[in-house]
Amino acid sequence: MFRIFAAGVLGLFGWALTPPCLGQTSSNQGRDRRLEATETDISLLKRLVKEQDRRIAELEKTIKALQAAGPANAERPIPPEPPKPPLKPIPRWLNPLAWDQIREGLSRAQVEDILGKPTSVEAVIDYQTLFYKGDIPGVGTLSGSVKLTDDRVSDINPPDF
Repeated sequence: MFRIFAAGVLGLFGWALTPPCLGQTSSNQGRDRRLEATETDISLLKRLVKEQDRRIAELEKTIKALQAAGPANAERPIPPEPPKPPLKPIPRWLNPLAWDQIREGLSRAQVEDILGKPTSVEAVIDYQTLFYKGDIPGVGTLSGSVKLTDDRVSDINPPDF
């Protein structure tokens, strides 16, 4: 019984190890091509690793030479950048849409709510003129004014934006 079983197992191994017949040769050729491609890839990777090892050794040698040279060749520390001054808020009177809201009949308080505090005020007996003036980098000087008669807007001269 053991001999029959052993003969059967050996027969299976023999069948599994026999070269394929008829139409199966193309799959072996495909396997051979894949094997050749894999071997080519491995060869290329070995060359790349060898080249990288060479470059790393050169870099390590350069670093050791620089460290041995001492602090004379050491990089100077970069001074910290000075803090920038905080940005000033843009005055509301520089917004053309704010000037569009100014109408005859508004009070001084309403004008200041819309445009902000004037840069200067000229007062005469029965009227005041609120001046809005400032130097704008890249533009020049802009100015506008609002005339108030009896604390009500009577004349508007917006800046030429």
